[in-house]
Amino acid sequence: MRIKNFLARHGSSLMAFALAVIAGQVAARGCFYCYYQPEEPEGLKKFVRNK
Repeated sequence: MRIKNFLARHGSSLMAFALAVIAGQVAARGCFYCYYQPEEPEGLKKFVRNK
């Protein structure tokens, strides 16, 4: 009964927190897969040096 009462009061906050954590993890993985480069492009060091 205590757990049921606790979940009734704080369930929406717990679910919002869980959703935020999961969304952050999914976004981080998505960025990794979209922008991952297994090797450096040619001329990268020259570009960084001239900047």
